[in-house]
Amino acid sequence: MINNERVKNILIIKLSSIGDCLLATPAIESIRKGYPDSFITWLIEGKSKDIALLNPYVDEVIVIDKKNFKIRDYLSLIKKLRSRRYDLSIDLQGVDRTSIFAFLSGAKIRYVEEYADLGFLSNKKIIRRGRPLEHAVDFYLFLAENCGGEKIVGNRLALITSDEDKKFADDFLRKNFGNHANQDKSRGDQGSANNNIFVGINPTGAWKTKRWPVKYFIELSKRLILSLNANIVIFGGKGDEYFAQEILKEVDSDKIKSAISKTSLKQAKELLGKMNYFITPDSGLMHIASSIPGLKTIALFGSTDPKLTGPVGKNNVILRDNLYCIPCFKKECPLNKIENKNLRECVLCMKRITPDKVFNEISKDIKAQKQYIYNTFNY
Repeated sequence: MINNERVKNILIIKLSSIGDCLLATPAIESIRKGYPDSFITWLIEGKSKDIALLNPYVDEVIVIDKKNFKIRDYLSLIKKLRSRRYDLSIDLQGVDRTSIFAFLSGAKIRYVEEYADLGFLSNKKIIRRGRPLEHAVDFYLFLAENCGGEKIVGNRLALITSDEDKKFADDFLRKNFGNHANQDKSRGDQGSANNNIFVGINPTGAWKTKRWPVKYFIELSKRLILSLNANIVIFGGKGDEYFAQEILKEVDSDKIKSAISKTSLKQAKELLGKMNYFITPDSGLMHIASSIPGLKTIALFGSTDPKLTGPVGKNNVILRDNLYCIPCFKKECPLNKIENKNLRECVLCMKRITPDKVFNEISKDIKAQKQYIYNTFNY
């Protein structure tokens, strides 16, 4: 059994995507509370670094720039890790390269889950035999608690924003939507009930098999504007601008604007907080949105399993088809080959989630809100 008081220096290894790293933040909190006096370092990839840099439970962040790292950079990284003289490493990912990093760090005690292929490089195995598959948040918490972390109640995803980020969101909406941007959800204003609806859409996705057809986003956007007079913001990251260009060209309305590549993660969170609805495939933005009170997230699932990586929180709707082969967890569909950046083509399981189904979810929610307001003021 580890004496937590003797552990002064901890290395946490979690390198993966933005969404996956965000889902690990409750586990980071667990480790911090289990080792309140320790210095905690998070080793993370560049694409997800903001999740670690903005985490209040981490003292140092070491970033791997996977795209640009050369052999000498990895040698320098190993030298840096070994110089820290870690008492404990916790591998929250369990893939080959994270096992190698843990071993090369020289940490005295190295934790990894028992099914890691290179688990022999660590000297402490976390036994999960007989434990059913569970949501990633719960799995990471299980790992953390078995490394000396404290039990955490509630799945609190951590991404802290600032007043500057809030101001960015206000300024973006004011600049792009004028007087329509005046709703304040913190005062209980509900755009969907007063005909001032804001809808965020995310046409992007790290896997091609996760994407919803752009033509569906186009059809849905036109219908939201025509039927509900909605204001629409397109979300996405750097390099995804071509999605917005296609949508804006086809919709051709001043009621839809793009924020793709114009926000940091923190700014995106504050801008999402101004939305009434957010329509997205399984993605990092989905997880950020699901952590925001008052925002209804409509998550579209195909190749992945919402039971394992679905949105956390209560104000979410999951739409998926019942095709026999899902979830397949494949980045390439063997039934439906997709050319990279082919905007009009998506896999069958995503194409079977129609724009009608998404629109009906929003319409149903608006109707329920209006009925609630009517009942409240006519009681």
